[in-house]
Amino acid sequence: MYIAAMHNNSTILFKYTTAIYLLFNCITVAGQSKYKPTDLFPAVPILPAGNEYRAATGEPGPKYWQNQADYTIDVSLNDAAHTITGTVTVTYTNNSPNALKVLWMQAEQNAFRKDSKGVLSKLFLYQNTDVKVPDGGYQISGIKTAGANGRDIKYNIYDTRMELQLPEPLLSGQKISFSISYSYNFPVNYKNADFLVNRTDILPTKNGEIFAVAQWYPRMCVLDDVEGWNTLPYLGNGEFYLDYGNYEVNITVPSSYIVEASGDLQNAEEVLTPTQLKRWQAAKASDAPVFIRTAKEVTDAAAKPAKATSTWKYKLSNSRDFAWTASKSFIWEALSFPIAGGKRVIGSSLYPIESDKKDSWRRSSEYIKFTIQHFSEKWLAYPYNKAVNVASNLDGMEYPAMVFCSAKDTGNAYFMVVNHELGHTWFPMAVGANERKYAWMDEGFNTFIDNLAVKEFNKGEFVGYQQIYAPMDTIFSERAVPIMTRPDAIPGDMVFPIQYQKVAYVLTLLRNRIVGAERFDRAFKKYMHDWAYKHPTPWDFFRSIDNSFGEDLSWFWKSMFIENYRLDQSIVKVDAKERAVTVMNMDRVAMPLEVEITYADGTKEQRKFPVEIWQYTNTYTFTANNTGKAIAKVVIDPESAYPDINRANNTFEVK
Repeated sequence: MYIAAMHNNSTILFKYTTAIYLLFNCITVAGQSKYKPTDLFPAVPILPAGNEYRAATGEPGPKYWQNQADYTIDVSLNDAAHTITGTVTVTYTNNSPNALKVLWMQAEQNAFRKDSKGVLSKLFLYQNTDVKVPDGGYQISGIKTAGANGRDIKYNIYDTRMELQLPEPLLSGQKISFSISYSYNFPVNYKNADFLVNRTDILPTKNGEIFAVAQWYPRMCVLDDVEGWNTLPYLGNGEFYLDYGNYEVNITVPSSYIVEASGDLQNAEEVLTPTQLKRWQAAKASDAPVFIRTAKEVTDAAAKPAKATSTWKYKLSNSRDFAWTASKSFIWEALSFPIAGGKRVIGSSLYPIESDKKDSWRRSSEYIKFTIQHFSEKWLAYPYNKAVNVASNLDGMEYPAMVFCSAKDTGNAYFMVVNHELGHTWFPMAVGANERKYAWMDEGFNTFIDNLAVKEFNKGEFVGYQQIYAPMDTIFSERAVPIMTRPDAIPGDMVFPIQYQKVAYVLTLLRNRIVGAERFDRAFKKYMHDWAYKHPTPWDFFRSIDNSFGEDLSWFWKSMFIENYRLDQSIVKVDAKERAVTVMNMDRVAMPLEVEITYADGTKEQRKFPVEIWQYTNTYTFTANNTGKAIAKVVIDPESAYPDINRANNTFEVK
């Protein structure tokens, strides 16, 4: 009896001591964990509440409004002096509920003044000071209300912003028309660490210069219900936030020049030779490329109109912007193709003889056709009647119905830049978010759909070139900034990893591992259709996806977008006898848990647990299903699908 009692007491003492040891050990490990469940799963919503303008469901609210800006522009190119001279007449409709005493406009060319905020801050604009060039920026010669008795409008220019003081308030529902006469020198020798940022630029070629013309007219800032007037300065990196409207644009150039633009050409018979006109009309119905101007005709005087200048006239409806190009060095080819819904789109490619290569610009028509057809079928119908791809000095830049791509790109790089720049038709041309503040809502979303599209092109010809899974040591490093950071506040070498790659990566993660492709695609498509030709914010996107899924993804939005949180799931204990596996969340991100158990006989068991296991604790213990086999090894995330920053603690081998 005594011996038995001693044994029982020893057993109790051993179990008690062991429990104390394990508890202390767990507390020690837990003390190393940064994870706080209430940070990602609070009772109070992380997202702001909806309102009558922007519904809690992520849709535009019943009183959603946005203003409209229509433009009539007459512009001339002086190719010798490298100057633009023009007059823009703006008709601005106030759909807001408030009377407006002032209007704000963007004057982005002022970024290229020697004393601009962009140049002086040296964040993104670097000028080659060894080359003397004329000062950039707009020269404004006057602003008047439209009409025969136009009155002067007082204005103030603050760097890249212009304030117009109206003669009388513009009431809700009213319109005002006013004209601005302006000119500017083409900016040259401005770069950042990665790419040319002029966006109005000149490419020298052996047969003449190629003018890429963008941000070339003063245009309205956006007034919205979220921030009022959006007047962030243009510093060279953050792009654009623009209202939709209608354009009538007349472009005067030397008659030896070919012009293409965002709009539909209205006077082809006046600016093309009879031969070019016949080919252009044929291209509009041709499934195969038609050369409107061949390589041989580039230097043939007979292939150019016999007059000093030509004025090319264009119209474009419901667009946020307008760009154009001009050169006497262009080879010009075009074809047409149907898209979802039955409309035919004209695809044009303009490039110099130097770019006429089989693995480069000779495939432009093929890439245009695939991109426009694929995205129209997958997401939202292409809105324009044409798609123009122009060889330029820019690495890649997007505008409505027109993109500028590098004249030097070949192979994989060339496909990717054409696909990406044309992909911007959907973000931000159709879904018009604020690029200057939330670049990830166009660059990141576009990179995401690009990565899906590349798998579908020509049996995966270019799969593997552009990473879907970006390098973890960059996009989830401690140095990385949150996705929600304004692009002008991101170090230059982190813009691409954060605003492009990380967004594409986390959306792919959400799609492929957390909710499933079909469910995600349906929700993403609904967001695009709900906000087409409107101005969504990040909160609208988050709420839209949540409501489509029927899930509260606040934990995902906060950790992946709002903060720069990191994931570290660790196996802290495997009890082979009890078949119990304990996993700890070591860092601040919560994610579903995927585990592979390998048994001694080589068979494997796959387990997946929802993110809700982390709602109240930083540890989770589960029991292996197979009761008759010994556990040999346990691995967290065996396919490396999640952004775990420490793979060393993801594997536990039972000794």
